Amino acid sequence: MNQSFAQEESRRVDFATRRNSALTKVKLLAHGVRDDIQMFGELPLFKEEHYAYDNGNWGVEPGRLVPSEILLPGGIVCKVHIRPLSQLSLRWTKNGLEVEQNGEVLSEASVLPRPRFWDYSTQTGTPTKRLAHFYGATCINFNIYSGCQFYDVKKPCQFCSVQPTQELHRGVVIRKSPRDLADTCALAVQHDRVEWFLATGGSYLNRDAEFDAHIKVIQEVREHLPWKGRLRGNLSLMPPKNLSRLDDLYRLGVDHPSFNLEAWPRGAFERICPGKAEYVGFDHIMAAYDRVVELYGPGRAWCNFVAGLVPLQDQMDGFTAMAERGVIPGANIYHPDVNSPLGDSISSPSEDYIIRLYRHAAELYHRFGYKPFFDSAVLRNSLANEAYEDLL
Repeated sequence: MNQSFAQEESRRVDFATRRNSALTKVKLLAHGVRDDIQMFGELPLFKEEHYAYDNGNWGVEPGRLVPSEILLPGGIVCKVHIRPLSQLSLRWTKNGLEVEQNGEVLSEASVLPRPRFWDYSTQTGTPTKRLAHFYGATCINFNIYSGCQFYDVKKPCQFCSVQPTQELHRGVVIRKSPRDLADTCALAVQHDRVEWFLATGGSYLNRDAEFDAHIKVIQEVREHLPWKGRLRGNLSLMPPKNLSRLDDLYRLGVDHPSFNLEAWPRGAFERICPGKAEYVGFDHIMAAYDRVVELYGPGRAWCNFVAGLVPLQDQMDGFTAMAERGVIPGANIYHPDVNSPLGDSISSPSEDYIIRLYRHAAELYHRFGYKPFFDSAVLRNSLANEAYEDLL
């Protein structure tokens, strides 16, 4: 493959500028940005948030367009989370888009263009925007099931807003067919730049049914993506009861599976993710990781956490435990979600928490020879790549 989008963008600026972009991203993920109805309306055509999974935009009514992400100099993408009380803002000036804090310019920025494949529909007539989007600049992303059955038994993950977001915004098809997703992948490859793949399945009470749904989708989409049958990226799911079935992920070309724990240690996992704890179990997830490390070797499986839900030392311990087990640890920075069980009862972690956590991650990556497999133009809520590159 030729240079990636992130590599091309990184070569346009010097190290100091990229470091400033990384530190600006820390601030944006810690504090979000204020709403600006008029400014968003004046921006060039941008990739709008379409609420495929969650909703971190406070005070934004359904139907109003806001940017999903911004691109900072050097190929660093950052998610936009709208919070009315933030000291940060986006401003559209004669110089272009800028990130400001209390009137001081922190960084230039730009919006990501709207995906061209959104102009098309599948063979069944379903608009592709209701099926998939881009995670960051170049990663085709969809939820096979944009729902959570743990909500039905009143045991959702406490940070999650997937079900209330779908009920409020109704932006996507809840249960997507493998055929529609295959058509969507083909259209994205034809009309846009696709460098990565990311799919999640939603949460099922029956984890074998969830696994079956993933396998059916993989079998349909893999030949419509540009990697000769491989899935270059991440497939996120809960493991089936019979862990020997995980061999199918390896056989079907999934590069990096994950069974995300979200919180560490066990007690925090059980408190924050009660549905996962009861219907899957901490020990079963850890056994699944051991199985895929046996299959793939160390440094191929991924475990995502939600950074900021537990004390910093606990989160660092979780990173260390997974790295020592052969699994790449990572995290999305916690952001309060509208109508999640937690709501806005706790804030995102501080800038210091974020920087210290990701410096610890970088130390582990280099010690064990791991590398974040997405890049800085994709991981919009994470700083794994920026830390790996010593930008923090």
